[in-house]
Amino acid sequence: MKSKYLPMMATVLLGFGCAPPAEEPTAETPAVDLEAERDALMAADKAWSEVSDADEFLSYFADGAHFMPFGAPLAQGDAIRTAVVSMPGSLEWEATGADVAESGELGYTIGTLELTTEQDGASMVTVGKYVTVWSKQADGSWKVQVDCFNADGPPTAAEES
Repeated sequence: MKSKYLPMMATVLLGFGCAPPAEEPTAETPAVDLEAERDALMAADKAWSEVSDADEFLSYFADGAHFMPFGAPLAQGDAIRTAVVSMPGSLEWEATGADVAESGELGYTIGTLELTTEQDGASMVTVGKYVTVWSKQADGSWKVQVDCFNADGPPTAAEES
């Protein structure tokens, strides 16, 4: 039985196969030090994870950014502030990896997170993971373009210290 998607797939593959080769770096477009950019991205993610003030947290978002916390709708613009301020509990995260596009203009970090909340008088922990897409700004800084995280499962009782 023939697939009705075969002609579409062939067209897409042919299009990629006929794409012009990537441009070689020139004096006008120097090569990007991808390792240095990955390190800078990991440092930006770490610095962001250490802020405690909502305004400073929000300063990491680029114009037009998207915020997708679990259990809440997609937020853009002023809705990001509302989503951040209304998030329950305490969120901690750590990047476990990063990558940067060859152009050096876009990158992402991935990692793990813990959200600690109070439910019925008990401290509960939700473990999860995240991906954050970052865009390089004209001043060389990295800003969050998309932040998305989700839970690995339901919250569990926090261990007593």
